[in-house]
Amino acid sequence: MKKAVFALLLIGLVGFSVVASGCIGGGGGGSEKIKILYTYTGSFGDAAKGKQATQAQLQQGAWVIYQVAGGTGLGVFEAINDYLKANNKKMGPPFAIGVDSAQDWIKPGAIIASMMKRVDVGVYNAVKQAEENKFEGGVVELGLKEGGVKLSTIDDVKAMFNALPEDTKKKKLQELGFNSEDELFQFLEETRNQVPDWIWQAVDELQNKIINGEIVVPKATSKDQIEQLRNAEDWAAMENLAKEWAKNEPKAQTYFNETLNQRENTKKIAIVYDVGGRGDLSFNDMAYLGASRAAKDFGLQITELQSNSENDYLPNLRSLAKSGEYDIIIAVGFMMTNAVKQVAQEYPNQRFVIIDGYDPEMPHNVQMVLFKENEGSALAGALASLIALNDGKDTIGIVLGMEIPVLYKFEGGYRFGAYWGLDYYENHKK
Repeated sequence: MKKAVFALLLIGLVGFSVVASGCIGGGGGGSEKIKILYTYTGSFGDAAKGKQATQAQLQQGAWVIYQVAGGTGLGVFEAINDYLKANNKKMGPPFAIGVDSAQDWIKPGAIIASMMKRVDVGVYNAVKQAEENKFEGGVVELGLKEGGVKLSTIDDVKAMFNALPEDTKKKKLQELGFNSEDELFQFLEETRNQVPDWIWQAVDELQNKIINGEIVVPKATSKDQIEQLRNAEDWAAMENLAKEWAKNEPKAQTYFNETLNQRENTKKIAIVYDVGGRGDLSFNDMAYLGASRAAKDFGLQITELQSNSENDYLPNLRSLAKSGEYDIIIAVGFMMTNAVKQVAQEYPNQRFVIIDGYDPEMPHNVQMVLFKENEGSALAGALASLIALNDGKDTIGIVLGMEIPVLYKFEGGYRFGAYWGLDYYENHKK
């Protein structure tokens, strides 16, 4: 790839931390460029902020926008859907990219794909270990190779939609204006067909190279690291950073506790949901999907507890552990990390799993399931940049929630994939 030039433009936006555009392209000869707008909204539950941020990015020319903002991200979908309606279009571009679950169906025609964080896989695997008395505490990290992250397919959308209660599905179909599930899924197929096959094939190529270790995606977990990625000249420079950071990264460790795995199982499991709860069409729903699949496969009963605020974490977890009834207790979300640590210390013979939570001093009766969001986000970035470049556009965006280290992994991976997509386009399609 030709030597790249990187420019950083800071634009003030009321109510948000920052919107910036990184512009990367060749040093001359009319080389393509790709600009990346980013906005940290400071919230995971304010759709109005997500909509406002997206409208601002659309005004600046963003052609594909990746949402990593939980409930705030629903505003991203709404803004793009409104834009399409205003321009008498049934489907994009411009497009949104969803996150965590297969969100493509939420605003049909506006969402081209979703970067799935397979919380269901993490939950299912942990429950399976517990039921087979092979449970391990410590850190389990799931990436593309382990099936922990991926871009959604229509089959994923069907699975997510079909997991909804029947009355909810009927209501959603009516709200979306479809007479049947088949009609909805056919429309989503038509939406995907707006993107040429060669783009999907290019994204598959990147995925395969990441899985086989040919390409290493950077994992930014600090302000300094994300700034380095924002200022990198191209994806190769970013990969060099990734390899350097990896030298100092502690290896994930797991611990087999024989005492924990000698207990007699009760065939009961429990889930404590984070504040978003069931019906969030995202993180919590994916956890339930994994638990319900495990319950079916292993003949289990599921107890579900909803957290209405952070004050509910400790009493919810403690009441379940105190009962001694559950083979494993599942805590959904990093916000419960401290509560899980405390209750796990109080009940050392109880197995716990926490999704997205990490503490280096976590007791060994807790399995911490983490995800390589940077890898999945790289696929989202490649898809976004290739769609934009193919349509003669030069700007994509990402709207995020709170500015916390885990979201740097999403942003950094997205940038890496976007720059890889630019390189692919210049070498294969220009």
